[in-house]
Amino acid sequence: MPRECHPLLKPLVPVVRLLGAMLGGDCEVVLHDVSGEVPFIVAIENGNLSGRDIDAPLTDLGRFLVTSPEAEPVDFLANYPSEGPGGRAMRSGVAMIRDGSRRLVGLLCLNFDMTKGFFLKDLGTFLTTVRPLSFSAFQSEDFRGITGDPALDLLEKARQDFGKPLRYLDREERIACIRRLEEQGFFQLKGAVSLLTKEIGKSRYTLYADLRAIRSGKEE
Repeated sequence: MPRECHPLLKPLVPVVRLLGAMLGGDCEVVLHDVSGEVPFIVAIENGNLSGRDIDAPLTDLGRFLVTSPEAEPVDFLANYPSEGPGGRAMRSGVAMIRDGSRRLVGLLCLNFDMTKGFFLKDLGTFLTTVRPLSFSAFQSEDFRGITGDPALDLLEKARQDFGKPLRYLDREERIACIRRLEEQGFFQLKGAVSLLTKEIGKSRYTLYADLRAIRSGKEE
């Protein structure tokens, strides 16, 4: 059960529980009551990230926020660097909970362990780093347009022209794409509509409606 605390902080106890569950085990959530002479933790989730429990004292930054005139106009701090046990890099934030007179009564803190983020960043760099070929005629290899299927080749050309997967086209771009495919004879090819419905993420009904509008000149 949470400790008895300042009335303004009681409604935030379920918020601490919610944030701890929603943000996951890499995010510590702590609610401090600083309304009295001795600050204390009201509720904490995922305290293993900092090695704290309900009896842990306020940090040096926390004491600064409570006592320093420099912090009086501050309502929150977000994404500042912090360090966990063993030198673990963390990203932190704190919201100052004030009463009607702007007296500081509580601190709601988030401390996010960035270990997995650094791993994903390094992995992303590894997975996306390329070294161009050094041949005079080739800097890269081109696999486009070698399927032998005219419909697939036209779809690949459309992706290149629009610079993104066709399912991310807005309506204006989709109409332009269908018009271009129509001009290229795409819809005369076997299985073309089925391929396009999968590629563009729209139903046959929508595509046929767009195609009818284009052919009648009423697509605007």
